[in-house]
Amino acid sequence: MLPRAHSGRRFVLVAGLVLLVIWGVLYLIFRDWRTRYRARAAYGATHVVPAIDPLEAIVPANVDPDAWRDALRQTRAMLMTVTSSNLLDIKEMERLRAELDQFVAGARADPETGLSELAAIWNEMAERAEFLFRDDRSPDGERHPRPKILPPKPEKPRARPATAGR
Repeated sequence: MLPRAHSGRRFVLVAGLVLLVIWGVLYLIFRDWRTRYRARAAYGATHVVPAIDPLEAIVPANVDPDAWRDALRQTRAMLMTVTSSNLLDIKEMERLRAELDQFVAGARADPETGLSELAAIWNEMAERAEFLFRDDRSPDGERHPRPKILPPKPEKPRARPATAGR
């Protein structure tokens, strides 16, 4: 007489149930994350990006109006990428909106500073999330190239090398 063996059928059923439970839990977690992500992205698109809309009415001197509108379009696209990147929560987006409001207020107070204020927006976003501006699929490697009418981004000061004996 052979000793009683365990049924493989029971193992397969239990393993299948365990996999279904794991899949269900992961699905629920992902669904919750996706809902929160979409809400943050929608908040960025409806509350943060429109902060630069008042700049449409301002055209700095010696700037072609079409080039200015194109720079604003590029800035909106860049801000849309930053706010929908899942890097910022709602509070951080509110702070970003406040910063954008300050840049816009500066440009509205003195339209001649419009270019420098728009450049400051690009500089700030580059400091925070420049990696979002790159894209390996594009020929030049840039997802959001800096508008040509803006002054170039200032170089970061290089750290002085430590000298021996100090």
